[in-house]
Amino acid sequence: MQPTIKQLRAFALVCRFGVLTRAADEMFITQPAVSVLIRQMEEALGMRLFDRTSRSLRPTVAAQEILPTVERMLRDLESIQSSVKELAGRERGQLRFAATPSIAAAIVPRLVAEYRALYPNIEVSIDDAAPDRLTASTLTGDVEFSIGTISDKPEGITLQCLARDRLCAICRKDSPLAKKRRVTWADALSYPWIGVKPGSGIRGLIDETLFALGERKSIEYEVSYMTTGLSMTEAGLGIAIFPGMLLGSFPHRDLVARKLEAPVVTRDVNLIRRAEHSLSPAAESFIELWYKRIGKPASA
Repeated sequence: MQPTIKQLRAFALVCRFGVLTRAADEMFITQPAVSVLIRQMEEALGMRLFDRTSRSLRPTVAAQEILPTVERMLRDLESIQSSVKELAGRERGQLRFAATPSIAAAIVPRLVAEYRALYPNIEVSIDDAAPDRLTASTLTGDVEFSIGTISDKPEGITLQCLARDRLCAICRKDSPLAKKRRVTWADALSYPWIGVKPGSGIRGLIDETLFALGERKSIEYEVSYMTTGLSMTEAGLGIAIFPGMLLGSFPHRDLVARKLEAPVVTRDVNLIRRAEHSLSPAAESFIELWYKRIGKPASA
């Protein structure tokens, strides 16, 4: 039988004070309880640890030899308990995540600014990664989780909806499209399109919608990042088919987002994490802040 932590602590305290009463006071237990702990530890180790006199207990040679090891173990345990308390209380820790460039530019900065104000001792690391890299970096453990829209969910990945947004036709404010009360996909077909390259979740939604409508539409300009697409739209090169929630966070004052109808197409911004892996307290508090500021989808 192995000595328990409580027995080891009683042993170290009796060695320090030489009497059971002081050790009992430190442990908030009775003197007989301390005596029982010492006797149990001696039985577990198969050796006498104290020579008993009428007034005190004197550590044996064997006790003196093991005392430094016991004290080191107890210090390590206290350090572990302190670390766990700090992690649980968000007093320390690491927040490592990836996000698509559009999410990283439009939503993440203001959330991280507030997060750092709330938890200044948590280290934050952000990887603005292309959509096709989100799951890979999450699975390898390079980041704890990722945020974005992906086309497929590979094995070992769990998705949690953080936000739901509609696809919009984003155009200049002086465009005839901006003046229409309702904007349908058919309306948008008459304009040059600016869209993200194949492989992204958003491009997949666009292609699926066109297929369902029985329409063919060539993307006039394909871009890797939505920020580029918005700048090209502002320059009058066409309309962008992007999620509308991103526009308000970009400095494009001459652009407006019109929700596309017939059909309504939504996309999910997901929390991407490894299946059966719990989030750290630092990550949980960031997701809580996300829902508080962005809102929680009705179905999430």
